[in-house]
Amino acid sequence: MRPSGPSGPSGPSAREQARERVESHRQQVLTKIATGTKAPDGEGLSVVGAYPQSTAFFWSTADGRYCIAIYDPSHHTVQCHESTKPFSRTPKLIRLYETDFGSPGGYVLLVAADRETIRTVTCGGAPVEFREIRVNGKADTQRTVYALKFEGWTAGVLKVRVARGDSVHATDLALATSDDEVPPDSDWHSCGAS
Repeated sequence: MRPSGPSGPSGPSAREQARERVESHRQQVLTKIATGTKAPDGEGLSVVGAYPQSTAFFWSTADGRYCIAIYDPSHHTVQCHESTKPFSRTPKLIRLYETDFGSPGGYVLLVAADRETIRTVTCGGAPVEFREIRVNGKADTQRTVYALKFEGWTAGVLKVRVARGDSVHATDLALATSDDEVPPDSDWHSCGAS
């Protein structure tokens, strides 16, 4: 006779464990490194990426500066802009941070889209994974912050399609490193030039 009831291990699922780890890291960031002038505004911390042992966060301070942090139980850092990044008067993409969070898939570019919405991003013709992590403002002064994720160090120029009102436009977004700056035989990925 077969036993009745659910089979398999009991306890939290891998997804629940990951969510609990992210929330634990969030509390540690708020307690240890996002304090004083680096404390977040009322929007709190937005998750940029969750990795096996660490979590990356983004936030705005009360005075409008942008900050990022990577929290790992053995190592944590925080970096804040020295000044605010004002809204652009015209639709524009603005690179905020570009860094390697030290995990596979941990090379991330944070981009602010002022008065427009990102629809697609490609690197050398291949799609780039991106997601919205925060929206500030409203209507004609809206800024959306996106996290673009790469498999490793990446150089060159991204091709981006953005929506403005009822139309879609193509634009280029240069990464911090140009193709010309990448040493030969390196393991950097290239998006190509503009």
